[in-house]
Amino acid sequence: MSALQDGLIWTMVLASAADRDLSPAEVDTMRDLVEHLPVFRGFKADRLPTVTEACATALVADGGLDKVTAFIRKTVPKRFGETAYALACDLIASEGQVRDTEIGVLDLLAELFDIDSLTCAALETAARARYAKP
Repeated sequence: MSALQDGLIWTMVLASAADRDLSPAEVDTMRDLVEHLPVFRGFKADRLPTVTEACATALVADGGLDKVTAFIRKTVPKRFGETAYALACDLIASEGQVRDTEIGVLDLLAELFDIDSLTCAALETAARARYAKP
């Protein structure tokens, strides 16, 4: 399951890096998701910095986006596509505002996992509701 978990973490890093800034809220959200969601059961939390750094390093390399999406495609089976998309939505929503570059990442993930627009809208709405601030 480690490859799947790494791929899902790379998906979250891709979403959080869309605005070129990994905010403290995004780091906290990522840590919380990894510690509490069943899909990450058995993942060693002390690996999180190593996995996120590997993705960040790949992103800034030549052809980084292609390398990262290839890794995600290879490690995240299609049946976990909605999970990956939902995690990306959570990371983006945790900041409280959505930027155009982040929408682009969501579009990329929807295409990568062949997720229909109605499902995307439902996952995005659910994330906004979970991260609404008073």
